[in-house]
Amino acid sequence: MSRPPISHSIVFTYTDDLDRGSRFFREVMELDFVVDQGACHIYRLTPLSYIGVCNLPDRPQGTAGVTLTIVSPDVDGWRDFLEAKGVRYVSGPEHSAEFGVYSSLFHSPDGYRVEIQSFDDPDWDQGRLA
Repeated sequence: MSRPPISHSIVFTYTDDLDRGSRFFREVMELDFVVDQGACHIYRLTPLSYIGVCNLPDRPQGTAGVTLTIVSPDVDGWRDFLEAKGVRYVSGPEHSAEFGVYSSLFHSPDGYRVEIQSFDDPDWDQGRLA
């Protein structure tokens, strides 16, 4: 039996304040708002990947161990863009020889670690094992 297909991906984050969490993705990051499910709002990252923010009574609690990574060729541009809107960065941009990336890090209003990164290897996603 072959593996069934995967068409898209959505990462959901959780909040106590849906308006605040949604406003961050819509107004600060300027992502396209594509689905309003009432308690969850979904935003487009790329043509086939999305991020959602939800206020659900039975949601997972806490943000420890979660990093949302957005891959972009313009890590510096993202920092300038977001800092101009009041986002405070935790680190970077800086290069990591260990991981072969250039990245920066900030926290969302709900405490999620958000990393903007580019890979040193332009073919990083070609599925080659070292």
